[in-house]
Amino acid sequence: MPTLLSHTTALEVLRSVTLKRALERGERASAPLPERSPSRAEIGAVLERFPRLTLPIHVCATRQGHVVSPQLARVHRSRVALPAGSTIRLTDEVFCSSPEHLVVQMAPTLTRLELVFLLGELLGTYAIAPEHEDGMFKRRVPLTTRERILAHLDALGPVPGTAQVRSALGMACERSASPYETRLSMRLGLKPSLGGYHLRVLSMNAPIEVVRIKAALGTGIRKPDVLLGAASVHAPFSGVSFDYNGGLHKTPEGFERDARRQNEMLAVDFKNYVLTKSLYDDLDYMDGIVARARKDLGMSAPHLTRDEAARRRARRAWLHDELELIDGVNWNGREREQRAAAGAPEEQPTFEPVPVEAYGLD
Repeated sequence: MPTLLSHTTALEVLRSVTLKRALERGERASAPLPERSPSRAEIGAVLERFPRLTLPIHVCATRQGHVVSPQLARVHRSRVALPAGSTIRLTDEVFCSSPEHLVVQMAPTLTRLELVFLLGELLGTYAIAPEHEDGMFKRRVPLTTRERILAHLDALGPVPGTAQVRSALGMACERSASPYETRLSMRLGLKPSLGGYHLRVLSMNAPIEVVRIKAALGTGIRKPDVLLGAASVHAPFSGVSFDYNGGLHKTPEGFERDARRQNEMLAVDFKNYVLTKSLYDDLDYMDGIVARARKDLGMSAPHLTRDEAARRRARRAWLHDELELIDGVNWNGREREQRAAAGAPEEQPTFEPVPVEAYGLD
């Protein structure tokens, strides 16, 4: 009987370097939903193949076929037929949920922000991997695409999780290269009701042809982390870009590369802003730089009452803090919501799986 790894266990498998090439090729498999949950011996075979999986492992089946310790496995019962390509084959008898199906499985247990953050990784070019020195590794291509997820949702029909995924897809970024790029995109693009600045994110890490100021004014390519589009043809700049500068650039050579980058972007009429972690964390600074960016994009300042301005600022502070707690490993946003509703003290982040120094400009 096949075993289908699901939910956070499938996510851990998808983040495995051993599957990197198969996932880059877009490999998918079709398999029926297992009729029963795996036995202890079958779970042992999975753990032998993937010894670093967090216990209990999550599996999906139509019924509980074996009684196993809840510390060893958690069975998610389902009778929803799996559309073609819903799984990835790991061995002859072991499968895991595809990225398109995984996000549907996890959606009912995640907050809206957690779901958007997860989509940022699945649609991005990075994988959170706490066992790595940098806490992540880069992918050549994203695990999936917006179109592929939408096609899977259509094939599934109106089952639990699909409505949440459709809604979150409208807020998720594509081709983010790190968790902090995903966080930055969310802060810039989300609506004010969610704590964002509601700017129009055109692209992330998309190539822009620039003018090389040296080398006889030749051309080159730059890939800004987040690119925002101008509101009209009369805007002072054609666009504004934001880059998140990690610790990798705190060298004379790094500062020089950043200066060249900014000058080359200006030469093709794009204003480039660079954020460090301390500036990213400073709400006053973020409010100020976004106000400047709005002017660069030809956007007028919103006319708000004092009370509405205060409410929006409070939401922006909340969004920053909430995104700091969403680490891509511990999906406990619903617990935080329940504690907040009960008036319990706010949780403080315990660790950052991906160190700040892992981020930088490309």
